[in-house]
Amino acid sequence: MTMSEMWPLLRPLSRRLALLGWASSAAGMAAGLAIAIASGTRLSPVMSTLQLVAVVSMAVAVTSFITATSVQPRSPARDDGSSPDSLEPGELPDTVQSFLLGSVALLAGAVVFALAGFLLLSGPSEQSVAFCQVFFLGAAASGFTFMLFSRVVPHRGRN
Repeated sequence: MTMSEMWPLLRPLSRRLALLGWASSAAGMAAGLAIAIASGTRLSPVMSTLQLVAVVSMAVAVTSFITATSVQPRSPARDDGSSPDSLEPGELPDTVQSFLLGSVALLAGAVVFALAGFLLLSGPSEQSVAFCQVFFLGAAASGFTFMLFSRVVPHRGRN
C-alpha cells in the first residue's frame, strides 16, 4: 500500500489537521532556520518575532497532529489473507516505516544541538535553540505522520 492509496482512507478532518500540522511545521522550520542562520549572538526584534512564530508553529503542529491522530479510527482487522498486497500482522509499508526512522534521526539531531548548547560555557545560544526547534519540528511532523498513517494500514486479524 502506497501513501497515495492511504491518503483517501484518512478522515477529512484528519486530512485537514494533518495539512495544518505540515504547514505549521514548515513555517516553524523556516523561522527556526532563519534565526539559526541569520541571527547573531543577540536577537533583533525581527528575529525575536520569528522566534515567536517558530514556537507558535511548533505548538500548532504538535496539537494538530495529536488531534488528527486521535480522531482517525484504526483500520479494521482483516481475517482473510486474500489480498495480494496484504501485510503480515504488525508489518507496515516501507513508506510508513520511513517516517518513524526519520523521526528518530531528527530527534537525535535535536538532542545533539540541545547538548551542544548546554555544554557551552555561556549556555545555549539563540542558534542552538533555533536548530533544536527545527529538528524537533521535523521529528514531530515525521513521528505524527507515522502514527497517522499507521492507523489506516489494513491489519490482519490474529488467529
